[in-house]
Amino acid sequence: MSEESDKLSKDEIQAKVREKFIVLQQLQGESEELQKRIVELELVNSELNRTIESLEYFNSLDNNVEALMNLGGGVFAYVDVKDLKKMLVDVGAGIIVEKEVKDAVSSLKKKKEKIEDSIKKLSGALEQIAIQIEKVQAEIAELTKQK
Repeated sequence: MSEESDKLSKDEIQAKVREKFIVLQQLQGESEELQKRIVELELVNSELNRTIESLEYFNSLDNNVEALMNLGGGVFAYVDVKDLKKMLVDVGAGIIVEKEVKDAVSSLKKKKEKIEDSIKKLSGALEQIAIQIEKVQAEIAELTKQK
């Protein structure tokens, strides 16, 4: 690359540096978007963990239980849960079905596996972008030495 850079005029070097900066900004934008998506998926995964724990707790109980239900906006209501062995589960597209607790837990664990797989794929893509960013930064540094 240094042979090629030696033959370039200052204007050509500046143009190449500008191009590299544009590429760098695009890569950094992609990196930020991937990081945001990973954080979102980690939050969903955390919520699934809490839900699985709650369902497993319900499954261990034999009688009715009084619980707090979150109504939203920081408002809770006391409710009596009469049937601890069946839950209503959103299976997608707004469709809700009744499932045994163990089946609901199983469904949530499958969702959790898919989310964890997505996190791994996004993390891998993020690593590749980081490598590209380092390469572009090194190219910019080399070009600016030639000025």
